[in-house]
Amino acid sequence: MDRMDYIQAVTRTRVLETRLLSRARLERMVDAKDMEEVFKVLGETEYANVMGGLTRDEEYEKILSSELKRVYKLMYEIARDRVVVDLLALKYDYHNLKVLIKEKLLQRDFEDMYISIGSMDFSKVKMDYLAGNFRDMDPKVREAIEEVEKDLEINEDPQRIDILLDKYYFEHLYKLAESTDIPLFIDYVKDLIDLTNIRTLIRVKKQNKDIKFLEEVVVPHGKIGKDDIVLALNDSTEGIAAKFKSFDVGPDIRKGLEAYQESNRLSEFEKLMDDYLMDINKPSKFVNFGPEPIFSYVLAKETEIKALRIIMVSKLNKLSPEDIRERLRDLYV
Repeated sequence: MDRMDYIQAVTRTRVLETRLLSRARLERMVDAKDMEEVFKVLGETEYANVMGGLTRDEEYEKILSSELKRVYKLMYEIARDRVVVDLLALKYDYHNLKVLIKEKLLQRDFEDMYISIGSMDFSKVKMDYLAGNFRDMDPKVREAIEEVEKDLEINEDPQRIDILLDKYYFEHLYKLAESTDIPLFIDYVKDLIDLTNIRTLIRVKKQNKDIKFLEEVVVPHGKIGKDDIVLALNDSTEGIAAKFKSFDVGPDIRKGLEAYQESNRLSEFEKLMDDYLMDINKPSKFVNFGPEPIFSYVLAKETEIKALRIIMVSKLNKLSPEDIRERLRDLYV
């Protein structure tokens, strides 16, 4: 990957960064008295281009999904190497695989659950899968599907579809990051795996599942060893925080576990997780030659859209501005 190939792409991305929503604008939406006022503030931004045809407040998701699709399409056009965007798009491919396999297994129509974003032509993947034609599929996707179908035959447990596909997703994601040789991408994926594994550990403890189950759901390739995560099952939350304090994600694990102890909910841990992953991308703002700004901009838009979703759902449910602020993630700008 030649950094000099990204001079023009970075220049264009810098312009796009100026259009990201500021914290001040988000605060105006948080303090808005209703959804009509939220839409009025949003209409002052580049989201105005995707707001046409909205007839009900509950249709806000059309705005958010249209904007996300627009951003992915644009960034695929800008990036010299598709893998830079694939790293963030891949999660939608594996979400769609879960929907597809469940759709076939349960003989139900889940068309509304598909997400029309991804690193591959999913309409072709779906067509090939339903026709039993695995020959033209990405080998990693083919292997994932075959393993899930084999497991279903043996265990007859649809809940294992998510577990298995999550493992294949992280394996695929790690290989993509490794192929770039870009430190930010590799660190991002390793830290994402660590935080995901710690969240999984807490969930397994909360559900009183055994060590065998934890061994199956924890994924490799993080900076924290898989065995270290598994062996922490019988530790207290304080013990877990102490055990992993020296890792990059250690301080956020500690803060997240403290919040979990107070509320018995993982929502604050997940917020800290998102904020950490955003923070490690902020140095991209000072990179003038290379693919990092493109990756970080897409992540910034995803975080921005997540913030808008939180605000809009909260307004529809009549939550107070204080409650909304507690849920908002840190922004890139």
